[in-house]
Amino acid sequence: MEQASSYISDTTTESVNIAQISHEIRNPLTLINCTLQLLDCRYPQLKDDDLWNQLIGDVDYLRQLMLSLSDLNRCGHINLAPVNMNQMIRGIARQYLVLAQKEEKHLSVILQNELPVITCDELKIHQALVNLIKNAFEATKPWDTIEIFAKSTAQRLIIAIKDTGKGIPQDSLSKIFQPFVTQKQEGTGLGLSITKKIIEAHKGTIRVYSREGIGTKFIVSLPIVQK
Repeated sequence: MEQASSYISDTTTESVNIAQISHEIRNPLTLINCTLQLLDCRYPQLKDDDLWNQLIGDVDYLRQLMLSLSDLNRCGHINLAPVNMNQMIRGIARQYLVLAQKEEKHLSVILQNELPVITCDELKIHQALVNLIKNAFEATKPWDTIEIFAKSTAQRLIIAIKDTGKGIPQDSLSKIFQPFVTQKQEGTGLGLSITKKIIEAHKGTIRVYSREGIGTKFIVSLPIVQK
């Protein structure tokens, strides 16, 4: 049986800074959360105050930001093992099929050929693909289409996530993979940055093509075997 291997990308100043920032924020955030829980128990009427609900929402956002920062800091560390990509992609599509039906969107999966087993970190590649599909759902409206396409060559696996949603402004395309850049009102701006780092840690590439009012396509290229 083929043994899993481990690969750690080069440590950068950016990752060190993120770890320091996360550590400095985590402790006061935990104290704030505990204090809010105590106040909630002492003064149940606070739940009726709009400012209280806004405060709870802001703390929840900080918690999500902390989780995203942790993901960003860890995405260069990958544990390699053989992964059946047919099963992964079809499994992700099944997870989103119910959401597609609920939101009245068309979700299709096209596997051009029988995809090979590739050497990758299953959890992180799964996370990267889910990030892209989640973005496609958030960019589309009822009756729009989301397509997951995959094919393999002798050395590469190509996965494309395409939607017919609102598209990305041209002046934003060059910045969408930068941390904290987002078009969403409640987004942390880290999802695409994490996705890009995961793909690059696997020695792959990710490209984006988009036009406003027409839609967006992300193309991921991964080596079948890590060297």
